[in-house]
Amino acid sequence: MRAFRFLPRCLGSVLAALLAAPPAAAQDSNFALQPRPAAAAATGWTFTPSLLYQTAWDDNVLLRGRGDQSPGDVLNLVNPRADLHFLGRKGMFDLNYDGGFLFYRRLTTLNSYDQHGNVQARRHLTPHVVLFVENSAAIVPTTELVDFIAVPFIRTGSKLDALRGGVEAALSKFTTITATYEFQWVQFNRDSVYNAFLRGGHSNGGTFLLRRAVSERTTILGTYDIRHAIVADGGTFDVQNADVGIERKLSDATRIFAAGGVSYLGVSDRGPARTGPSLRAGLTHAYERATVDLSYARSYVPAFGFGGTYQNQEFSARVHVPLARRLYVQSSASYRTTDPLIAGDLSLKSLWIEGVAGYAVQPWLHLEAFYSGTHQDTQRAGGQIDRSRIGFQISTTTPMRLR
Repeated sequence: MRAFRFLPRCLGSVLAALLAAPPAAAQDSNFALQPRPAAAAATGWTFTPSLLYQTAWDDNVLLRGRGDQSPGDVLNLVNPRADLHFLGRKGMFDLNYDGGFLFYRRLTTLNSYDQHGNVQARRHLTPHVVLFVENSAAIVPTTELVDFIAVPFIRTGSKLDALRGGVEAALSKFTTITATYEFQWVQFNRDSVYNAFLRGGHSNGGTFLLRRAVSERTTILGTYDIRHAIVADGGTFDVQNADVGIERKLSDATRIFAAGGVSYLGVSDRGPARTGPSLRAGLTHAYERATVDLSYARSYVPAFGFGGTYQNQEFSARVHVPLARRLYVQSSASYRTTDPLIAGDLSLKSLWIEGVAGYAVQPWLHLEAFYSGTHQDTQRAGGQIDRSRIGFQISTTTPMRLR
């Protein structure tokens, strides 16, 4: 229990200082939590069905490393999607489904499916208190999903479920708090030849965030989170992170944030306690029509792949640029390094890149050419995996108001 008392004491004095600090002529207010829709806003139910068809060339269907025979094939994807949304005077509800049915031209035994679902809701109990809950789930045929941290790219069935819920409260005109509980569950196919590498497991924990507006453009942040992870056949781990940061509105179009603190790994059956840096930073810039979003994070994380804990660093970038009234491009990239704290575990460097160039034939019909690439290096012989998919897709979307 001593480990669980270390970070709260450090953060307690910081939070107390934030609560006591004067607003310093602050004009922006955190008091309104996700303001309720104006009277003119469209409230009620909206149902949005969508359908996407995609044809692509996949150059490494089996996710094999360099030097091994890696067959390619033509992939056809049928992707039905649906979203049910409700907006009311005191809250909102959203339910969506995203399913992908994958059909290969030659390697038909690899035909599979991706299934994703998400449900979220928010409810104003009072003008200054909001309850929220969200649950997302995924069933996928590989471990390439970016949500799988410290897991090698392998073609085996994988399942993920994440639940989070909590409360937001405005303590004053300039101070808000958010308390969140999170649960995550990961499972891999047990009949896989890679069972020794893919353990699975679950984790749960809580996050506490304090926001204090100190000026019209500046907000001070204080964050503390704790997570308890149980890895199948791999022990238990307790990770705590605490940081203090600043969010700055440089202009109407540009916002930045940065936070630094301590990441603490408690004593486990696989090693002693450790302390390291916890860092987060980001930038969002909106041009007249284009948007750019950059972020960086570093901390300790439990790994469901090998039953250990890793020092994780991740950088991500997203760009959306309308080129003309109907022509647009958008892209995203994520780069992650996971360095093991236990000697002998894999050190992973992973990269995800996506790019789309699209044309809106009609508001409800889009034609797009795309590229999707993944790369991973396990820092071992034969451990470099490259996979690229390139092709075109057609998508339709038709929102419908429900009375």
